[in-house]
Formats: sequence, C-alpha cells, structure tokens
Amino acid sequence: MSVSAKRIIGIAVVLAVACCVGAFALDRYVLSQTYGRVPEREISLIPTYELYQSAYPRTDVEFQLDEHTLRGHVYGPQNTRGLVVFRHGIFSHHQDYLPLITALVDKGWRVFAYDAIGCGESDGGSTIGMSQSPLDVAAAIDFARESGMAGDLPIALWGHSWGGYGVSAALASRPDVAACVTMSGFDTPVGVLTSSAESSFGLIGRLQEPFLLLNTVIDFGDAANMSASEAIIASGVPTLVIQGTGDTTVPYEGASILGALEARGADTAESTIRLVKKTDSGRDGHNNYFYAPESQSYLNECTAELQRMLEENGDDVSDVKVRAYANSVDLLKANTADPALIDEIDGFLAANI
Repeated sequence: MSVSAKRIIGIAVVLAVACCVGAFALDRYVLSQTYGRVPEREISLIPTYELYQSAYPRTDVEFQLDEHTLRGHVYGPQNTRGLVVFRHGIFSHHQDYLPLITALVDKGWRVFAYDAIGCGESDGGSTIGMSQSPLDVAAAIDFARESGMAGDLPIALWGHSWGGYGVSAALASRPDVAACVTMSGFDTPVGVLTSSAESSFGLIGRLQEPFLLLNTVIDFGDAANMSASEAIIASGVPTLVIQGTGDTTVPYEGASILGALEARGADTAESTIRLVKKTDSGRDGHNNYFYAPESQSYLNECTAELQRMLEENGDDVSDVKVRAYANSVDLLKANTADPALIDEIDGFLAANI
C-alpha cells in the first residue's frame, strides 16, 4: 500500500472517530437538556386538584428513591376493589391525569399516583432519562406494600407514555402484581429516542442510535434498554395495551409496546395480553383518546383560540385578555374522561383481580 493511500486511510479513520465522539457528545448534551426538571406551566387548560378537592379527598404520601423524595397521593383511600399504582408521562406530572384518576376512583378503585423525579411535587433537578421509569415504579410498588397502603388489596399498575413503559418494564422485576394497563407506551428507551431523532432529522437521526444507546448505558447500566414487551410476555401478568395508530410521539409502527407485541405474536385469543388500537380520526393520537368526544372537541376549540390569542400578542401569557380567556374555559367540561375508555380499563382490572 502506498504512503498516500495509508495517509488517506489514516485521515478517514481520524475523521470517523472525531464524528463519533462529536455525535456522542452532542447526544449527551441534548439529552441532558431534554431531561431537565419539568417547569411549572404559566398557563394551562388542564384542571388542577382544587377543582376536585371537595369530591375527591386524598392522602398525602412520600417515599425515598436514590436519595430523592418522591411525593404522591392516594385517591379514594376508602375504596376496596384494589390498589392501582399510576405512573404519568414525561414532561408532565400525575395531576395532569386527574380526569382519568378520579374516573377510576368513581369505579371503586384506590389509586396511588405520584410524581417522578424532577416532576411536580417530587425532588430532583432532572428526570434523569427514559430508563428511569420502571425503576421508580418498582420502588412505588414496594412502598405501597411496605407502608400498608395496599393492605390486603391486590395491586395493579397503570401508566401512560413514559409511565406506560415504566409499568410494563417493571414487570420484569415485580411480576407479583395482579394486572397492568399501559397506554401509548414505548417498547424500549433507545427505540423511542431513535424514532424521535429519525422523525426530526431523517437518516442522520437514525444513525444516532448507537450513540443514544451508549449514553443510556452510561447512565443506567443493565437497566438501560429493557424491553417492555419482553417483560409483559415473560411475567405472565394480564396486561391491557392501548395504542393510537396515529400517534406521532410513540409511533405505533416502530416504537410502541403494542407494535412490538404484535411482532412477537402476543395477540392470540388464549393470551392474557389484550391489545386495543385506537383508530378513529382525531382520537388515534398519543392522548386524545383520553376524553369523551364532545369534551375533546371543546378542548380542541379552546386550545386553538388560546393559541391564536398568544400568537397575536407575542406569546405573552401574562396578557390580561389571555388570562381572562383561560379563566373562562370550563376545565371540567374540557377534560372529561371518555366513559368507554374508563369502562375498558375497569372491566379489564375487574376480570383479572
């Protein structure tokens, strides 16, 4: 091999290494910013607990995880059908799901809902990463048992998105629960991160997969990239899997738990796994199937009007007119849980507990 050929190969190797190091460093920086503490919203069309307080008293609880205090509440503490441990999605906290939580309380379930690290009422300056969810779900299950919160009641799990992954993947270490409900959950952390990168940057995003995996392994070791679908199948825990086929946050094809389970042939009649696809236009996304159709329609109208007002005034959320409009919205009407969805979850839990 000539000297010039060796020089070209050497330069190519150096450039390749530099690109890899750069890609790794860039991903690490972007992920650190992505996982920063979830800030309080300055304006929102999601109801807060104050609107539910009189009808739904709750018990305050807290538990420790990795030197952080996680805080939550037990809703319907007098209910005796079973204890449902609820885990919220990323960039949110459990209070965002009060319409669903209170609807399940109305069915007679006791619901333990808490805020993840770096979210809501809990400690932490960061949510740490996608792989964190099953770790704190496992801790929450242990706390529910050890604190006496569950008493003699069977324990079920329920989560959405990041929480949907968490409750499913936690079955790998906590298979001794009665049932699990996962909504819009992703199968693996690296899978959903790569899907998101590819959606934003095309092939360049897809090429980030090994660097995203390396970053995740550095932070979580053996727990870096657990598969929720594998955990569901191996545990044998009856699991209800709900997924919108038009979901752009956790795409049905390529990232979702439901898609992975279908690929594994888990949708057989004799299986304890039940797969439910949301396919109706406008109600097949990441969370728009949560609410009754008329409620979703009203929420869409209010959201569009609020967005229009913000665009007109340069996104000034302190504007008097913007505040007045937000305060005029009937938040309970805009956030009424879909009775069919709640009946589906309630029926599944009842059949398996």
